[in-house]
Amino acid sequence: MKVIGLNGSPRKNANTSTLVEAVLKGAAAKGAETRIVNLNELKMQGCQGCEACKKKPGECVRKDDLSPLLQEIGECDAIVLGTPIYWFHVSAQTKTLIDRFYCFLGEEKNSETGETNSYFVFPSGKKFVIVTSQGDENPELYQPALDWLNLVATIMGAASTEFITHCGSANDKASARNNAELMAKAESVGASLV
Repeated sequence: MKVIGLNGSPRKNANTSTLVEAVLKGAAAKGAETRIVNLNELKMQGCQGCEACKKKPGECVRKDDLSPLLQEIGECDAIVLGTPIYWFHVSAQTKTLIDRFYCFLGEEKNSETGETNSYFVFPSGKKFVIVTSQGDENPELYQPALDWLNLVATIMGAASTEFITHCGSANDKASARNNAELMAKAESVGASLV
């Protein structure tokens, strides 16, 4: 089993990456092959809306680090997507990745009606874990961002989606690491992926 962790935080060794790594640790302990990707370290460009992917759904023509990563994500059994919440939404790094998921959306025209129908070519049935870290103590403050992330996982054909939400001081990069209960939950969720 392959589990990929996508860390959308620009900060190294901070709360989001700590929790993504804990989920991967739990999965690895059960025998999964795991890998973490720090999106901030990649050369990546935003979706250009060029529609070239409509000719070959599932393939993005951009020549950057995200194009091969999109293919790798499709080959994994589980996806751990981590992002801090900035300005009530996901980080820019996470949004860039998710925008590029557009390449998995194909379109076909019905020859009889002329209507265009959409279909998704991303392999469905993957398990998703959504990890978020927010600077506010109120867990419900950023619910719209969590709802949107849940929608993304649903569109991607998730077999299941688990959420791990860290609420604490944005300035304390060790806040999640020092929360034994949250760390145990992250490892347990990782183990349950296998």
